[in-house]
Amino acid sequence: MEVSVSFTGEGETPDPAKYLEDASPVGKVYIPRDGVLITGPIGVRYEKHPWIEQFELDGIKAAPAKRTGYGTKNARGFVRSLGTIYAKAYDEYREYGGDEAFDAGGYFAHAAEHFLGMAENPGAAKIFRSFCGFTENMWREGDPEKYHIAMDVMLPIIRKSSSWDTFEGSITDEFREYISNLDY
Repeated sequence: MEVSVSFTGEGETPDPAKYLEDASPVGKVYIPRDGVLITGPIGVRYEKHPWIEQFELDGIKAAPAKRTGYGTKNARGFVRSLGTIYAKAYDEYREYGGDEAFDAGGYFAHAAEHFLGMAENPGAAKIFRSFCGFTENMWREGDPEKYHIAMDVMLPIIRKSSSWDTFEGSITDEFREYISNLDY
């Protein structure tokens, strides 16, 4: 998810209850109040490079989507997501059966164990935090089968590890509250 900024024409002013107002080198900028997290002082910079002109936002990031029920993302979508933080994701996907009789539970359990091995390594801590977000996305966006793999296969493995505190510190309050009610 991206955070976007917008401009208005002369005399137009968006509803201040819905937008934050800030100044930029090219005029006023309006940032939606909903769907964003303010992480520090807001700063809007206009950057012009030979290849692109863009605005950069400081102190603001997209808020995570709220979980409203099962999502629709399937195993293949999560394998692609995992591939962004784990180069061997596709090779192991083929080892676990690929598209035919894919053992999704075994595949994602193996991934959890792999990333737990990184949690204690200071050089790989950022990658482990990315995996924590990946696990949360399975809970948030996964179809019923992927939701249950995250909750019934991956989380018990992570919960039994010494990295549980790091995991809890790397997820959103909404997910932390949800899993605090589970009995592992």
